[in-house]
Amino acid sequence: MRCEEFGSGSEPLVCLHGWGCCGEQFTALAEEFGCDYRVYMPDLPGHGLSPLGDFDPGFETYSEALAEFIAAKELKKPILLGHSMGGVLALMTASRVEVRAIVSLDGSLPAAAHALAGQTAIRSWLDTPDFRVRLAGALREAFFLPHERDERCESIIRRMCAAPEAVLRFLPEKISSLRPAEILSQVRVPVLFVGASNPRFDAESAAELVRDAHFRQIPTAGHFLHIYALAEVCNLTRRFLAGLAG
Repeated sequence: MRCEEFGSGSEPLVCLHGWGCCGEQFTALAEEFGCDYRVYMPDLPGHGLSPLGDFDPGFETYSEALAEFIAAKELKKPILLGHSMGGVLALMTASRVEVRAIVSLDGSLPAAAHALAGQTAIRSWLDTPDFRVRLAGALREAFFLPHERDERCESIIRRMCAAPEAVLRFLPEKISSLRPAEILSQVRVPVLFVGASNPRFDAESAAELVRDAHFRQIPTAGHFLHIYALAEVCNLTRRFLAGLAG
């Protein structure tokens, strides 16, 4: 996987992008944390500048790839910060490698009812001729508040809709097969769940399943918190990490 690295700190912070996105979206966040952390921003296979090749997109295969990436980089107890699908993968990968903490930015695990309903709708369009057009409209409506629908929004949507077909198919086809109770019961590190205006995770279920869960919400931001609410995300993350023991 292609990976950008930034910062002069010694503690590793791995930033995991969402479905159809890329590590570059964390550049501004990396600049904020670079003095204290070594920030890694990988592109998952089939995303950004990492080719898909013969990789089979799936939650388990991406989680395995991330565990291999962490091992290859010899990262000791990294902090995993994931947005959207990246938040889901961060939680899944914590059962494969030793991590210090997790920050999930509006990741849908456990998924809220509206998040699952949205993916069900997308799944019903997969084989229609205008799938990518429908997808673009759904992303604009669900992920961005009206005041966020600017050129950055359109650039993100164009990138997501240009992803390989296998990447675009796997998430709506497989998200309902995830087993939140099984995954989250294995998470034994502190987790900060940060929700947007309409969080895509079920906070009540997460509180029951994760031993050390912390919840915050940024009600003035849409799904792409790390872009449209960068200062708030950085402040919440800093306070959470400052409270970690050891």
